[in-house]
Order: sequence, then C-alpha cells, then structure tokens
Amino acid sequence: MSQQLLSRFFSKKETNVKNEAVAEDACQSTPTSKLSTFAFTGTSRANDNSNPKSRKRPASIEPTPNKPKKAKGLTDFEQQVLDLKVNHLDKLLFIQSGYRYKIFGSDAVTASRILNIKLVNGKISFDFKNPSKDDHLYSTFAYASIPIERLLVHVRRLIVKGYKVGVVDQVETKAIRDNSKSKGKVFDRHLSNVYSAGTFINDEDLEKNVNGKSILFLNESSDDTLSVVSINVYITEIAYDQFKDDFTRINLESRLHHLEPIEIIAVGDISSKTERCIKNFVKFNESHTSNINYISSPMSGKSFSDLLVEIEKKFRDDSSTFSFLSSFNQSLLECFNKAFDYLNEFGLTAIFKYLENFKKFSDIDNCTILNSHVLQNLEIFSNLTTNSNDGTLFELINCTMTKFGERMLKSWLQRPLIDKNDINDRHEAIDSLMGKLNGLQIERVKSVLKNCPDLELILSRIHYGRSNRKEVYLFLKKISEILNVFNTMRDELISLDVLNSALLFDLFNYIKELSKSDLVDFNDYLSMINSQHAMDAKSNDHIIRYFNEKFYDYLEIEIENEEISRIEQLFDQELQEIKKITKDRDTQYITVSNEPYLIQIRKSNVKHVPPDWVRISATLNCVRYRTPEMVQLYKKLQYHQDLLKKTCDSLFVDFVTRISNYHIQITKLIRLLAQFDSLLSLTLTSLNYNFSRPLVVDVPIIHIKGSRNPIAEKLLKEKPSIIQSNGSSNQLHKYSLPSTYIENDFQLKGGDPKDSSRIALITGPNMGGKSSFMRQVGLIVILSQIGSFIPCSEGSILGTFANICIRLGSNDDIFAGKSTFQVELLECRNILETCIEKDKDEALNKSGKPGNSLILLDELGRGTSSVDGSSIAWSVLDYLTYEMSDTVLCLFVTHFNELEAFQEKSKGIVKNYHLGYKLLNDANGEETVMFTYKLTPGYSASSFGIYCARIAGLPDNILAKANQISNDFEVTHLRRKITRIANNIKRNDVENLFQLADST
Repeated sequence: MSQQLLSRFFSKKETNVKNEAVAEDACQSTPTSKLSTFAFTGTSRANDNSNPKSRKRPASIEPTPNKPKKAKGLTDFEQQVLDLKVNHLDKLLFIQSGYRYKIFGSDAVTASRILNIKLVNGKISFDFKNPSKDDHLYSTFAYASIPIERLLVHVRRLIVKGYKVGVVDQVETKAIRDNSKSKGKVFDRHLSNVYSAGTFINDEDLEKNVNGKSILFLNESSDDTLSVVSINVYITEIAYDQFKDDFTRINLESRLHHLEPIEIIAVGDISSKTERCIKNFVKFNESHTSNINYISSPMSGKSFSDLLVEIEKKFRDDSSTFSFLSSFNQSLLECFNKAFDYLNEFGLTAIFKYLENFKKFSDIDNCTILNSHVLQNLEIFSNLTTNSNDGTLFELINCTMTKFGERMLKSWLQRPLIDKNDINDRHEAIDSLMGKLNGLQIERVKSVLKNCPDLELILSRIHYGRSNRKEVYLFLKKISEILNVFNTMRDELISLDVLNSALLFDLFNYIKELSKSDLVDFNDYLSMINSQHAMDAKSNDHIIRYFNEKFYDYLEIEIENEEISRIEQLFDQELQEIKKITKDRDTQYITVSNEPYLIQIRKSNVKHVPPDWVRISATLNCVRYRTPEMVQLYKKLQYHQDLLKKTCDSLFVDFVTRISNYHIQITKLIRLLAQFDSLLSLTLTSLNYNFSRPLVVDVPIIHIKGSRNPIAEKLLKEKPSIIQSNGSSNQLHKYSLPSTYIENDFQLKGGDPKDSSRIALITGPNMGGKSSFMRQVGLIVILSQIGSFIPCSEGSILGTFANICIRLGSNDDIFAGKSTFQVELLECRNILETCIEKDKDEALNKSGKPGNSLILLDELGRGTSSVDGSSIAWSVLDYLTYEMSDTVLCLFVTHFNELEAFQEKSKGIVKNYHLGYKLLNDANGEETVMFTYKLTPGYSASSFGIYCARIAGLPDNILAKANQISNDFEVTHLRRKITRIANNIKRNDVENLFQLADST
C-alpha cells in the first residue's frame, strides 16, 4: 500500500511528541480498568430528567487550583505533584502514574507506616521554605507506590485510621494526548475521588455492614437547643432534628446511638456538656465497634438572610429542596450548609436531590424511640459483656435474607410501635406466614430474595454514579427477577381470603402494581446489556461490548467500531504489500506481550528488511518490525480504540443516570421487600423458639404466662456452663445452671389495685435472677410492640407502652466523669420526667409521649451509703406509688428490706415478689442455697450474699470473717429495734409501738 493511499485516509500527518519528563509517564497508556473508573466519578445532579444526557457528571471534582510558583530543580511531573498537594493539604494523595498509584513526601511516610509498604527516601516536606531535617540530601520527593488494583484495599486501611484520602487519576492516554491540539509535557491528572470513613461508598466489602456509617453535623445554641443533621450516603438517607436537652445530654446520647455516626462534625462552638457526651460516645465505640472521627468546624458567620442566599445558590436547580430547607431556622441551616460543602468535596451532593431522602428523627407517629439506656441495658444490639452482637435481642430475631431487610428489622427494634392496630397487623402477618411458609407465592418471593445483593446500597452507588458495570448488570437482573415474580403472580393467590393478612395483601399488591405501572419498562434496560461481557470485568470487551444493538445510543458505539474496522482493513492491505516485499505468502501479523500487528523476520533474513522498517522487539532467533505505514496505522488504531472506550464510558454514565431516574420507585420496591423480609424473620424466630401470639390491648397491662428470657434461654441452650472456683481450702464449689429456662407467670395492671398491682417490688438472693427477670419483662414488651410473637405461653395479654424507661444498678458512667450515685439520680429524674403527667409537678418537665409507661428500676440507691440509699429508694417508690398516674407500670428491684412495707402501705398498688430459693445443708453440714428462679409472691428473708461469695471462690477465712460481721450487724440492728420499742413503751405510745411492730 502506498503512502499516498494512507494520506488520503488520514486528513492530517502525525507529528512526533516529546516524552514526559518522568520515566513512569513515558509511553504509558492508562489501563483499561482505570479508564472505566475516571469517566464516571464525581457528582450527578439532575437539571432535566427528561434529557438524561444533560446530567452527565464532570470527570473530576477538582476545585479551582491555587498554583504555586514553579520550584527550582523539579521535573514537570514533580511540579504537577506539588501543585496538587498544595491545593489538598488536608488529604493523603494517591497519584496515578502509569499502572501504579504513588504517594509522595510526608504522605508517603504516613502511608508506608500504616500500609506496611516500602518507602523510597527523598524530600519529605512540600514547603521548601521549611524543609525537613534531611531534605537537603535529596533532589526528588520520597515516595511509596501500590498497584492500581489494590487501591481501594489501601484506602480502606487509611480511612479507618481517620485520614481523608484523595485519588488523582491520569485522565488521558498517550494515544489521545498525541492527537490532541494542546500537548503538555505531562499527562493531565485530576482529583477524581475523595474518601473518608463516612463517604467510602466505593468499598467493595460494604455489603458486610453499612451500619455505623453516617456523618453527623451538630450545632448548639446558647439555650441548650441542639440541631443535628445526619447524612448516610450508603443508603441515601438524611435525618435531621432540633431539640432541647438537659445537662446530662440524654437526648443527644440517644440520637448518637440510633444514628451511629462514624464522623461527627461540630459546627461552631459547643458546650463542655455536649463535648463530654460526644467523647463518651466516641470512647464507647472505640471499645465496642470502630473508631469515630470527631472534628470541629467554624460556623459560616453569615446572617440568616445571607445564609439563605448562599443555600439558594447551591440548590438553584432544585427549587423544591431549597423551599424545604428555607423553612428551618438558622441553627439547622448552618448544619445543612456545612453538610453540603462537606459532601461537595466528595462529589456526593446528589443525596439532596430527592425530598424523600429527608426525614425528621423525632417524627415518631405511632411508635416510640428507645433511648440509649434501654438499648444498652437490655442488650438490644450490643452485648455488655463481650461488646459484640452475640447474645443480643437483635441477633436472636435476625433471620433476614437481605441486608436491606436487616436494616429494616433494626429500625423496627429502635422504634417499637405503640398503635394497637399496627401491632396486630404485624401479628396477623406472622400468623399467616406460619401456615404458608411453603406456599407457592411465599416460596417464589423467598427464592428471589435468597442470595440477593444489597439493592439499597447498589441503588445509592448508582445515584452517585459510583457503580461499576458488573454491579449495574446484577442489579438490573435481580430487580427484573423480582418484578417478574410479582407481575406473573395470579391475583387469586394473593387475595385477602388466601393470605388472611391485610398487611401482606397490601404489600404484595403494591409491589405488583409497581411492576405493572411505574416500573413496567424497567426490564428494557437489562435487555440492552450483553450478559456474557457484563460478568467478565477483566476483559476489554467488558467495556466496549457491554451494550448490544438494543441499546438506545448504540449508533455512537457503531461509528467508532466502523472506524476501527476500516483501519484493520488497511492493515490487511498493508500485509499484502509486506508479503510482496518479503516474497513470502505465509507472512502473517503476530501479537507478542499484548503488542499486536508485528512482522516477525528470522535473523538470517534481517539483511533483506527495508531500512525504514521500525524495529519493535527481538529474540535470539528473530526480530519483530512494523513498517512506517503500520506505525501510523497503529497510532490511529490506538487513538480510535481509546476513543471507543471513552465513548462507552460516557454512554455508561448516561445509562446509569437513566436508571437513577427510577430512584424513588425502586426505593419503594426495596423497602416493601425489606418489610416482607423482616416479617419473615420474625416468623422464623417465633417458630424456632416456640413464641406465641399475645393479645394486645390499649390499657396498661402486663399479663404474661410461662414467660422466658429469650436471650438467656438461647444462650443456655447453646452454651450450658458450670462456674467453678477454688477456695483456700481447695474445696471445689460448683454453680450449675438449669438445663431448661424456668418459666414464670407475672401480672401488672393499671387502674383499680383490687384487680392487680401496678408496681412489683422484687427482692431475692444475689444471683437469684432478679435483674434477669426485669430485663425479661422489658424484652417481652419490646418484642410484642415490634410486631413479634413473644416467649410466653398462649393467653398472654400486653398493653402498649409509649414510654419504656430503665435504670440498671450496674450502669456506671465512668467515661462521662460522673459518680455511680450521681448517675443513679440523674437517670431517675429523667425517668420521672418522661413518665409524669403533664403539669402534674412543677419541679419536673414532661418529656415523654402521652400514653402508658413502663419503668424498670434495678438496685436504686446502691451507689451511696445504705442509709442514704434506702432513703432515696423509699422516696422514689413513694413518688411512683402516689404521684404517678395509673397508666405507669413499674418493676422495682431492690435489696432494701425496708421497702417491703409498701405492699400494705399502698393498699395493693405495690406487690412484693421474690425469686425463689431453697435452703439446704451440704455433706459438711454447711447451709447452702439452691436457686429455683421461680417468681414467688412475698419478700425474701435474706440476700445470701456470703453464699454468693462462696460460689465466687473467696477464701474460707474471708468468708468466716464476713459471716461473723454479718451476724454482729444483725444483732446490733435488732438491739436498736428493741430499744426503740422499749422507749415507746415507756412513753405509752401504743400507736408508735404498733407501727414499729408492723415494720419489723
């Protein structure tokens, strides 16, 4: 083929371009895997849903650069690194160079230490006016490097340590740069992604857990009003709230435990009380789950009107969002303004697009919010002993098949229902599912949910444009399967008569309606993808052959493919010319080490090769060449191949944007499926642990038959244990747990005390099960109100409780710098304020919801002397008895025997109970105690603390001394009572005498 033919095909003769100043950049093409990444990073905000192409995101999130003066002695690449770092001093920068990411200077020192990767010595400081100690010894920056495919692994390890990481991508290939009008000395590089613990949505391991990933913005006013905005980009959710708090910051603490932030940003100054609460939460999480990044950020300093103007500019394309935000006061606006600025750096402001993403935390219609004390002390989500999920209520009931179902179930536990009809709807659904687990319609839904990916997380990635091709294909495939299941489900199989549950009937029909209306054409997107190439992410065809001929813009791909085909035809024509030159009809192109279109000539024939042929590589026996025409053709081929990839990347962005337009409809679908998954989980739990359905009523009542502690029962079956210890006499003491959990009947009821008491005063031996029983009642009430069956026999009756409060004697708030007794009193006051009737007591401000209340108090007064402790316990019990309304039920666990008088004193409002025991004699004639764990009316004669000490294995000499002291105390106490009686006799005060006699 003549050069004239080539010139007719190409309109412009190529010119040579100088190589880059740095060896890593020279002759390097951007890897295919990264081309598919940089093309759809950044944010995606819709201007016009009707024209998806107008919504393409920028290729980077680079702010306006602040270029420093060119430093002496730096290569062009090093100057580019310096320019990037000066504009991003708050980040550890990973800068792409060919097939690796490099970290430079002080960033490299930090990364090498945490990631355990090699550090190449060099200059550490980026500030040449203030160099590090040994910088004068080197001419280049210190650096460390990692392979491209390991990027996200190393980013994850850095952000969990609290670092913010920026990723700078090489956004052009050599072939594209050589054909561009402006050819710089180095490849163009831009900041394409920024990651922190709360924004690492690209993490491939996220499906394991997306809990505890929110970013919380907090502002405090001078009147103790707190404003919070919580952003969870992983599930596209924005929670906000504004509330007054007391100096214990119980309301803030509860929100922290519900929202589970991984980053906390204080907007403006906060009080020492608030800071102490936050630091306490941070320390709690460090010992339980993960590290939390807590930072302070200044307020905008703008007036309210100026702040509104600024927010209007940010949301000029979303008038509905601006209108929604403009209704808030300045404190909340400061939080939202800071949240937008913060997320803008990460390219995640698309979360503000839909108003459906916003929810007010304290909007609790038809449900109650469990505060942090209830969550912790009842071990709802975290085991107080092991700091893990094992042995918690959530672990017990979580039989969900999907991650989005698990999150739904968790939200149910955090916010139990208080409306009787809503609770009964869930109970009916569980009743129905129990009899239809193997039914055709239920089996079809179960099968499609089995091994289901985290659709909620993937939808969020799609929303931000962070999803990859394989993930999008699997997402579309699964959504299509789900829609087909419900679309083809016969109406008679999901009728109310068949399902026997209005909740299931509405759920199934709503999904079916979605499949036939809002999502009726959603399956078309799946048909546009080549499934074979979509699954093979390592192949080049994964990018260029991802779409098939059904794709709406396939013509753009076809144009580039035609150009490539024309060049390949010219290669074929050139091969014929080469065969003439070599006089060998069998000459063919070969590919070696991914270098195509090579002519291989044996070394014996090299002397016949034209002098203008370009030598590419050689072996011991042969040399490989390209002709000048082939060199030009190969450049053009590379150029159009790179253009094809960029075109495919751009079209994929547009494709993902179109899918994102269904965000609201798919979110509805996912949440309906999550609801079904949660109901199915509660059904399986009820079957596995022999739970029964309670009768739910509006009146304040707890009437449970054959009740069990669900957590203790599960642990008992899984891990039967014997506590063994050696005393000083080498005597072995054994404390055996029962082989089955002891069932107990129990009743409390508001109203007329003749029918039933509303306060249970529970005493009994130490280790006899008092606290366990109290927790048991709380767990049963919560299970009932989330719609679950309960660990009781048939015939149990439960009311609905708008306020559930707990105070456990073991809850010392050491981290917060408060004493045990101070914590007791603070928590007790909060409980009284929660449950008191409005305007009943001027000293207490009503803070709870109207309705029934359940109070669980354990060992009140233990944190101080016995005299003061019993006085406090007496006074609080007296207040609960006479000042609280009959809608308040209470379990009052105590070791103060004086309180037993309340049963007679209150005329039935208070009733005494104790956990049973039997006194036995061992082989040595020593008195021992056998716990029966049976709830028994009446009070306990003793706490048997010395026996518990024997079980714990204290030396015999200590036990003997303790027993002697205990007997002396009892004698002294009895003498004081006798003296008081004698004094009353001397004064002939018969009335006092009778009172004293009654109290002994």
